[in-house]
Amino acid sequence: RFLSVNGKEDVLVGTRSGGLKLLDVDSGEIRCEVNAHEREIWDLDIMTTPTTTTIMTGSADQTVKFWEVENTDNETNLVHTRTLQMKDDVLSVRFSNTTDLEKKLVAVSTLDSTVKVFFADSLKFFLNLYGHSLPALCMDIDSEDDILISGGADKSIKIWGLEFGDTHRTLYGHSDSITCLKFAKRSHLFFSASKDKTIRYWDADSFQQILLLNGHCAEVNTVVVAKSGGFLLSGGMDRQVRVWERSRDIVFLEEERERELEKMLDAQDRGEKEGANRNEEDEDEEQPQSEAAVKKSVLSVAGGDRIMEALELADQETRELLLLSKTSSKPVTNNPLLIGMTPPQYILFILKSIKPSLLEQSLLVLPLHHLERLLYYLLILLRRGMGVELCAKVVVFLIKSHQHQIVSNHNLSIPLRELRKLLRNRLSQNQDTIGFNLAGLRAVSQFHQEKAQAFAGIGDELPGDDVWAGLGFGSDVAAALVSKKKSGSGDKKRQRKE
Repeated sequence: RFLSVNGKEDVLVGTRSGGLKLLDVDSGEIRCEVNAHEREIWDLDIMTTPTTTTIMTGSADQTVKFWEVENTDNETNLVHTRTLQMKDDVLSVRFSNTTDLEKKLVAVSTLDSTVKVFFADSLKFFLNLYGHSLPALCMDIDSEDDILISGGADKSIKIWGLEFGDTHRTLYGHSDSITCLKFAKRSHLFFSASKDKTIRYWDADSFQQILLLNGHCAEVNTVVVAKSGGFLLSGGMDRQVRVWERSRDIVFLEEERERELEKMLDAQDRGEKEGANRNEEDEDEEQPQSEAAVKKSVLSVAGGDRIMEALELADQETRELLLLSKTSSKPVTNNPLLIGMTPPQYILFILKSIKPSLLEQSLLVLPLHHLERLLYYLLILLRRGMGVELCAKVVVFLIKSHQHQIVSNHNLSIPLRELRKLLRNRLSQNQDTIGFNLAGLRAVSQFHQEKAQAFAGIGDELPGDDVWAGLGFGSDVAAALVSKKKSGSGDKKRQRKE
């Protein structure tokens, strides 16, 4: 990290031995060196104010330490001020960008695959962001402190809201671990670097990938965005520092997607050809056991994203229908985006389309706001008697897994009472219907057995090879036809012999 001290540009470096060094850019000399941690320093961040400069370091010794830069005429010292003790190794740390010290936040990513947020002034706990299946290796916060992005070893990028800690979206695109994330100044556009040798440009508002930057020959470790946004620097294990300049060319997202899809298909074709030429020993090698677990977690997160997208689309359609009913008397046409369904029916369709084995994991990804909306649509579905079994399963699981949040939310008290009443009524109706159907099936089965016993004597008189025996009325006629055919075929054989 670059640090300006007394008008001089310095570089702050954290080492694997736990040391913290301040280097002079011009001379390359070490201006200050301290033994900051007992183990490796994995990340550090700097906060500057008009009066002080604070440095935050995160280490594998499960601590986050804060340092202040003290300047004198002859030397610069790093003074340790505070320590934040964590339960796991610290992988990444980040200050928020606000100038108000009372609203300043500190984000810490740990080895337990969670990101914890604290208040910078008191170090009191604020939020716990969980959702990554593997540890988050890097983070960044936008200029307005609205969004935090985290990239993990699970190859996914998560976008979090810093007000409530809800998951806005999970982005996929990289084929290996995410190593660095950086927001562009005063925007929600950000860059991601990965071990798959690529850099990707994203929009955190529309949740879309804008550009794919290829050029590095090995994994990319870091990216830095210029304050003006005019260029980007990237460094990787190929010992290259690449400069990417912003051009005035217009980017068409559909063309970029088509180009990336073509490259992916070409890579698959090459992989199939290489796989066909491998030896039998290589083909018999087993895949890692963790691959199935990662795939399952990715599928469950994708299911949660589908539910969130469906809820947003259903809410938008509900608002439009309400507005049209007030302003226009014309009949309302079905929205093609909802496949011609009403919003509650579309929510039920999405829930049914998710595999039952992944449904519970998909529901765990939902933030509290989407949880309230889902309970609202489930209430409507139960009123109409649609998908009672699935709705009951979802409601019971949501209440069990989010009991404390639901109970503390007073807005859900009345809907929960109605849900309890509706569930009892609908499930009892289903129970009565199933009981009636079972009784009908038993009656039909008993009637069939009695009928078979009544005509069992007729079947005994028929020849042994009578295929119509025991089938009820008409078996005697069928038997006569079969015997007639046999006698006719026997006469023909006799004539041929004569």
